[in-house]
Amino acid sequence: MLNEEAKKNILKDSLILGMTLGDNKADFFKRCWQLNQEGLVSQGPNNKMVKYPLPMSPKQESTSAITLLFYGTFNDQNTMTGMDLTFSYDAWSPWNSNLTAQQLLPIVQDTLIKWFPGNDFIAVKSDQIEKSAFVKIDGNRQIMTYAKDDKDVVVKIEDLRLKYPEKYN
Repeated sequence: MLNEEAKKNILKDSLILGMTLGDNKADFFKRCWQLNQEGLVSQGPNNKMVKYPLPMSPKQESTSAITLLFYGTFNDQNTMTGMDLTFSYDAWSPWNSNLTAQQLLPIVQDTLIKWFPGNDFIAVKSDQIEKSAFVKIDGNRQIMTYAKDDKDVVVKIEDLRLKYPEKYN
């Protein structure tokens, strides 16, 4: 998939909420401040993430609301090279077996495919994590998802032009 997408020479730089790969850190903070002023996001736990309560869809009436925590990843020049996201059910608890990360993972993947149309997720083995992971690559943008534990689904978005510059000339 990586080689096929690299050959297409298609730039995919969109992230969530109007942010893009290549934004600088100041732009990221400015956009988050704007979204906060609009009442869409707030400060996440320990002031280390941005908290975005996902809008509920009619299908979700019987389940819990979902919260997304996110933060940009930046290089030494303060340029956004990706984004770390964590999804969880608001009503998660160890005894709510229907609100675990394993049940949330396919919902997150469906949401990401709506936000970032293109290829589907495929199962992969990752050197970075010891859990089952799923990846989709569209052009230069890779999105990896996995259940971190019983509560959280982790999503890592990265620009493959930086990871594999020889493939993305």
